[in-house]
Amino acid sequence: MDTKDINADAYSILESEEFDTLLDAVELMAKAQGNLLSLQRSVEELKIMMDNTELSNDDFSLQDNAVLYDALDKVENLVDSLANDDYITGK
Repeated sequence: MDTKDINADAYSILESEEFDTLLDAVELMAKAQGNLLSLQRSVEELKIMMDNTELSNDDFSLQDNAVLYDALDKVENLVDSLANDDYITGK
């Protein structure tokens, strides 16, 4: 097989619908990973904000604060499990 045939095969692969689908999937995965990292940062910032608010403002009852922290912990655990490589790859 000469170089011309190899190049023709490569071009046919690059121009195929399957390759376009693969590129779309890779793009979606990259966006999802970026969104997940952004979500992780947002959860961390929310925890910091809640900790700072708790010290300066007692508008919520102890029970309300416990419910808020429990919900935040559940969101954080979900985000962490989604970010876990084993979860993503299905291992």
